Amino acid sequence: MLVHGDLVGASYTIREEVARSETGIVYEAKDMLLDRLVAIKLATDPSLGSMMFEARRCAAVRDDCAASIYGMGTHQGAEYIVGERVTGTILSKVLEDQLSPEVYLIKLRRLTAAVAHTHEAGIAIGDISGSTVLVGADERLVVGRLSLSQVPALGRHGRILAPEVIRGEAELMNPAAAAKVDLYALGCVAIELASGAPPFDHDDAQAEVHGHAQEPPPRLADLRGDLPGDLSDLVEWLLAKHPSQRPPSAAEVLSQLDAIRDRAGGHSRTLRVLIVDDDTARARWLWSLARRAHSAAHVEIASEGTDAAHKLNRDHPDLVFIDGALRGVMNALELIMYIRGLDTESSAQLVAIGAASDRDRTLFANVNVPFIEADESLANAILARVRTTAQAPPRRRRARVTISG
Repeated sequence: MLVHGDLVGASYTIREEVARSETGIVYEAKDMLLDRLVAIKLATDPSLGSMMFEARRCAAVRDDCAASIYGMGTHQGAEYIVGERVTGTILSKVLEDQLSPEVYLIKLRRLTAAVAHTHEAGIAIGDISGSTVLVGADERLVVGRLSLSQVPALGRHGRILAPEVIRGEAELMNPAAAAKVDLYALGCVAIELASGAPPFDHDDAQAEVHGHAQEPPPRLADLRGDLPGDLSDLVEWLLAKHPSQRPPSAAEVLSQLDAIRDRAGGHSRTLRVLIVDDDTARARWLWSLARRAHSAAHVEIASEGTDAAHKLNRDHPDLVFIDGALRGVMNALELIMYIRGLDTESSAQLVAIGAASDRDRTLFANVNVPFIEADESLANAILARVRTTAQAPPRRRRARVTISG
């Protein structure tokens, strides 16, 4: 225990106790040499091992979501870390007033970037919520696990609430599995930023746990109609109950958030994409996914061949995704041959997706149309295809001719 006025490491004077955790006590101290406030975390239980890992964890993250580390030492046989003193307001307190759409997107992007940078350092956070994030000066966001215990690392119920953790299926020592847990937490904080309360919020811890494990999450679009619809789809993806059904990475989420923000600002050239699929639910999902892939994407849906032909002639899309099992007036192969026969200066890129027989796949290959299976890789393949097309030089479009008399 340290008290006001105690001297640590020859140059730090203790001012007051800030917080306590399982791994130590945090004090505010004055660095007399550099004339600044610092945080000193003093180990209280030697059986927990060295604090070196915690210090290195914070130091490894190249983002201001982590407290800076200034050094380590020992005081009367107890190890301590000297780091940045972070101050501010817990995020849940800030959310007592509803955020405007602009501020909402800024905060969500900063948190997403923090998670992405943390994952780049090979570190997972665990719990990201209004109770574990500090809003500091200049709207800086500091996460609890990277704060030297100056901010709580866990919420009020003291546990991680990802469904796979609740079910006992998560291998949190596996970096990939831990990263998926963070993505779920990011989805939860996206809901909290919008509504002021996390999903399944309940005073009864068991009721809250049951909600995360079993119940469908709230939709962002139902909570805040003033936020972009594409954002609601992205948050729904983050909140999938099974880790394999969530986005591949925080970096991918950040890229989609940037596309949503750029689209709201209207600063991109147009990339025209057509989805031809008679499965209404999948077509809607693909529509949202393509829009989130790049801010330039202007996406249309056609449910059958005649509608597709009309939109092809009207819009001259750059990229067309066609349901490989399309039936009706034109099947998938007939539509492909129709598109190839259009009088355009530069043909659209065609991609068949979904389910198809071996015979149809061979036919697609014979006409140089790639096929993407409708499995867990479909989302990543669609994102990659849209972005690759967006980066290519713009196609020359045939001018529209209007005749009036």
